[in-house]
Amino acid sequence: MKKYYFKEKFFKLTDKYPILDENGNEVYFFDQDFKFVGYKAKLKDIDGKVLFDISKKILSFLQTYYVDFYDGSHMEINQKLSFLKRKVEINYQGERFSLKGSIMDHDFEVYYKNNLIAEMNKKFFALTDQYELTVYDENYSLLLIALCLCINEMKDRDDAAAAASSN
Repeated sequence: MKKYYFKEKFFKLTDKYPILDENGNEVYFFDQDFKFVGYKAKLKDIDGKVLFDISKKILSFLQTYYVDFYDGSHMEINQKLSFLKRKVEINYQGERFSLKGSIMDHDFEVYYKNNLIAEMNKKFFALTDQYELTVYDENYSLLLIALCLCINEMKDRDDAAAAASSN
């Protein structure tokens, strides 16, 4: 089992922050590119080597993210229509993963072949988005980090759209 901690900065134009392990050591660095349209980001290891790129499909009714890993593998994350809970379809190299979330949209469980492989928990009372990712199957660590980053971006866009529609 391994734990990772994500904490966004308070003042930002784009997300750029380290991802820490359970000992508080920086193990990865998340770096979002500034774009007027779309979304582009990457995850680097501590030596600056890019491990994967994330991009967002520009024209779609529901959000779709693409993750291209530098080993040549690929993941697609699709938001599905749902009224009470976040529903997301995850396809990694032809394999399906499932995400189950709470109604409050703060706690998520990730399953592969009916086995719990990770939990994502968003800190409830915080000025910035803060997540704890607990990985039970370390073979999928990078995939799960990518998923957590995409879920955070998906939530941010949904929250921004809800705030804009209420004005």
